[in-house]
This record gives sequence, structure tokens and C-alpha cells, in this order.
Amino acid sequence: MSRRFPITGALGGGLILLLTACTSAAPTESPAPSEAVGDLRPVTSVAVVGDSISVGMSACGTRDACPSASWAFGDDTAVDSIVQRIAAATGTDEITPLSLARPGARVADRVDAVQNARGQTADLVLVEVGSNDVCASDVSQITPVGEFGASYRELLETIRAGVPEAPIVAYSIPDLLQLWEGGRSDPATVRLWNQSPSCSTLLGDADSDAAADVQRREDVVDTLAGYNAAIVEACAAVTGCVSDDGAVSQVAFSPDDISEVDRFHPSLAGQAALAAAAWPAAQKALTE
Repeated sequence: MSRRFPITGALGGGLILLLTACTSAAPTESPAPSEAVGDLRPVTSVAVVGDSISVGMSACGTRDACPSASWAFGDDTAVDSIVQRIAAATGTDEITPLSLARPGARVADRVDAVQNARGQTADLVLVEVGSNDVCASDVSQITPVGEFGASYRELLETIRAGVPEAPIVAYSIPDLLQLWEGGRSDPATVRLWNQSPSCSTLLGDADSDAAADVQRREDVVDTLAGYNAAIVEACAAVTGCVSDDGAVSQVAFSPDDISEVDRFHPSLAGQAALAAAAWPAAQKALTE
């Protein structure tokens, strides 16, 4: 039976968060030995707080979202998403996804998204957000590291207040520099990037080696490192939060892992690579 945990006094003038921590009967089947690191707690619903990556943007041959390809809750067997892996490990036939992911989302606006998730349920919360805080149309739009850290801590605390018993997994941000390194020598890719405002802070003037452009990219890399450190610090301060120890940021994407549509978002294969990297932290969270 679900329990509700209303809270007031959070951001937005006392909006009530009614994410619900669910409990259910233990699964009737044992986890597959190859999948489990121990007995996983029952899971009937998974919330995903994220951005365009988590909705499978450009993963299915168009520039649209493709939720079936999501590393977190997709049902495409080629991805083997976290939800699919949990189902296989626990013998649970149905796990309800709650998507709090939106293209272009930044950490600060996900706080409001979580607060507004009234009447929803979550036995596990996956947080993969932050790329858009540094991927902007102009360097002036980059979120400073200190501000990012404060917002991320607030996001985790808001989730925790709403679902006191649900594990939270805080994932690192992918290594965006790989995109530039892999595509800067391809004229077609450079043209595609120059026609799009997506991540101009890193991908703009991709074939330029001018000092200012080199410095701009170095600043983006340093900012990402600061973000990932802030994610670990924020997670350590929140009870029941598990970080991925940089696993997602260490994923080495091959050319096939990047969508041919925009040469920016993960392809179906890229989503599968993210799911594989993200799974150990989810397992850990569900066994602690």
C-alpha cells in the first residue's frame, strides 16, 4: 500500500510535493544470478529526473523524443534500460515509470518539476541532469559551479523530503568533450553543429583552433569537472543517495553511439552504453 509524504515550505511558496514512496509484496521469482548483487528491494515505480538524454531525444532516427530508447525507462530490448534490468533481476512484470525529464532542462527547474509531481509514486529515483547548465548558446548562460552545486543539493533534498524511503541515484554528467573531439574533423558534423544552438559553448566554431575558442572549450571542461564534484558532494549530504562514482562521465562513446540526426544526442547504441554504465549504481542503491 502506498504512503504519501506531503511537505510544505519548499520552493515555490509552499507547493506540496506528493511523490509517494511505495511498498509492495516481495517478488515471487529470484533475481537472475547474473543480474543481481544481492536481494534487490521491491520496485513497482521508478522516477527519472533528467533532460533530453533521458527522453531518448534523437535516438530513433528523428529529432523527436523516443522514450522507448531511454537508458532509464525505455522498453526497447536493444537498450536494456534500468527499468528492464530491475524487472529481470526481481521478476517484477510491471514497473511504472514517472518521467520528470524535459529537453533543455537545467538542475534548478527540475526542483519545480519534482514539487509539482503530485500524487505520483516512486520506489527509486534516478537523477541525470546538468548537461544543459553548461551546454548553452553563449558562455554567459553557463551556470556557475557554486550555483549549480547549491541547486543540485536543493533538488536532492526536495526529492528526499517527498520520498523519505526511496533510494536516490545521482549520476554524473557525460563527457561532452568527446563530441567535439569525435566530430570536429568532419565537415558535415561541423555544419550541423553550426546550424544548431545546442551546446554552442562547446561545439560552436568546432574547427577553430583560435586561442579564444581553445580557452572556451577548456573552461567548459573545467566547469563539467566542477559539476561532477558538486554532484558527489551533494549526494553524500543526503540520506539514501548513491552516486555513480563517475561511471556515466567515463563512458567512452564510439561514433555509432552518437545520433546521426544531430550528432549530439546518444543513439540507440549510446543509450545502451549509458544504461550499462548506470546499472551498477542502481543495483547498489536497491541493495543498501
